[in-house]
Amino acid sequence: MKYKNTILSILFLLLIFNVNFAQNEQSSVDLATYLQEQGIEAQATDYGLYYKLEEKGTDRKPKVGDYLSLHFKGQLLDGTVFEESDPSDPFVFQVGYRQVIRGWDLGIRAFPVGSKGTIYIPPNLGYGKRGAGQRVPPNAALKFEVEVLKILTEQEYDAYMEELERKEQAAYQAEIETQFVADKKLIQEYALNNKLRTKRTNEGVSYIITKKGKGENAKAGDELEVTYQGYLLDGKPFDATKGKETYKFPLGNNKVIKGWEVGLLNFTEGSEGILLIPSKLAYGPRAIYEENVAVPANSVLVFNIKVERIKRAEVN
Repeated sequence: MKYKNTILSILFLLLIFNVNFAQNEQSSVDLATYLQEQGIEAQATDYGLYYKLEEKGTDRKPKVGDYLSLHFKGQLLDGTVFEESDPSDPFVFQVGYRQVIRGWDLGIRAFPVGSKGTIYIPPNLGYGKRGAGQRVPPNAALKFEVEVLKILTEQEYDAYMEELERKEQAAYQAEIETQFVADKKLIQEYALNNKLRTKRTNEGVSYIITKKGKGENAKAGDELEVTYQGYLLDGKPFDATKGKETYKFPLGNNKVIKGWEVGLLNFTEGSEGILLIPSKLAYGPRAIYEENVAVPANSVLVFNIKVERIKRAEVN
């Protein structure tokens, strides 16, 4: 099972965010009292959660290890929807493997395939004192409307995960390309505002040589020794060599960002210039915050750079 341990519940990614709510935002709700006041006849469980079947279904109940396909709508008790599945794309998870909150994982086991109903979850089996992002406050009781569609075979689950991976990769690439178009426009505006007559490589790196060097351009396999200052488009510095410090690296071995690999092919030994690098060829949607380095996600990077020395690759 090559995907058995890879599924991450998209539904509950909000759990990783640490958002500070006032401590008195919401107190724990007694579900028994709530259900009685609402006139809802629900079945109690040993875990403190409740469930109500609207349609009983005709197949067996899910058990630990099953790959379950279903539709859901997650709500607060006041009816506020905080997450729901796409009607055309059922949600899939493995029962008993902590891929969803505890209350849902336990409650869904009372729902046979083909059934519909609602699970009522106390805070301690939901998101507890922490809550989840801005949609689920601390100590919130939850209710999930669910429709259990199918228990998948391992082969069906693998096929589902392959398709999910394909869709996510396609969506990711679409976002990158959209950002790439926006970045190239930002680079054009920056060059115009700073009166820079830049050239652009086929890959999308813009550059200008401000001081010519000597010899041939750098090539893949050469070892470069450079000094540099890195800036964001707003002029904020984020990294630089200091004093007589230089930075050495082999060109073409993926030891530096792609924008350097591409842009420095246009530099010779002793040359100086500026690289304008779209985020696609830098750090992309990943934010970098390390010690004195701070680069927000999807940042265009500007480098003032000098190639101090080039050690040519040996030719066999």
